[in-house]
Amino acid sequence: MPLKPIVAYGVQLFVLLKGKLAQGRYIECNGVSDACKIAEEKVRTGRAVGAAAFTRTVVDPDFDDGSDPITLAIFGKVPPGLADQLPF
Repeated sequence: MPLKPIVAYGVQLFVLLKGKLAQGRYIECNGVSDACKIAEEKVRTGRAVGAAAFTRTVVDPDFDDGSDPITLAIFGKVPPGLADQLPF
């Protein structure tokens, strides 16, 4: 029986580590608006220097099988090229 795909939403935080941009904490979210709101809030309140809200369709979570992430929104400083992944 085929697995039912799961649409996942999340926020990847970015922090400064020894003066360089690095991945911070990952936060799972309940939907598009939740992910965008959390990403913006973390940057606005200084909890991160940057944040990216994204979505991804997961077919088999046990094997991390699914689509590449689609960036929904970015806030603050993020790694080069991440803005190029925005769908608009």
